[in-house]
Amino acid sequence: MTRIRGATIVFAALVAAAAFPSAERAECSLENVASPQEIAGGWTMHQDLRIVKQLDSAPYEQGGGGNWFVDRQTTTLPLCSVFDDLGGYSLRSYMLQPVVTKSRVKICQATADGVSVPFVPADAKPRPADTAYEVYLPYDRPYAGSCPPAPTAPDPVPGLR
Repeated sequence: MTRIRGATIVFAALVAAAAFPSAERAECSLENVASPQEIAGGWTMHQDLRIVKQLDSAPYEQGGGGNWFVDRQTTTLPLCSVFDDLGGYSLRSYMLQPVVTKSRVKICQATADGVSVPFVPADAKPRPADTAYEVYLPYDRPYAGSCPPAPTAPDPVPGLR
């Protein structure tokens, strides 16, 4: 690779990092929508990180026989709710750009006798019955398949899961 091409790649990566801020930068700010007098008068803001979409990859085995994982892509929408000095919801509330994160999720764990069993994180909580479809939380997406996972056919149209 030539020096110019390497410099171009580095420059493009820096521009992309500035154009698409990471999840840590997605923060609400009351100063964006309220005057200093309103803030001093008691205006407040609440940031709600709403998970709006989760996609899982096909299961894959890693780290020894029986340990299975999926790569999960989660899209979070930061909602910035503004409240006036009387506690009323303000129409100045706003949303930030969606934030996409990727993580590896363990779905099956190997046992001492060589069997693969469903993996349940220690901090997992049951999903409330009234949030079956409205809210995605990390513990809302348990793996419901068999361990080890059944082989999957190639996806005819990638990305539509």
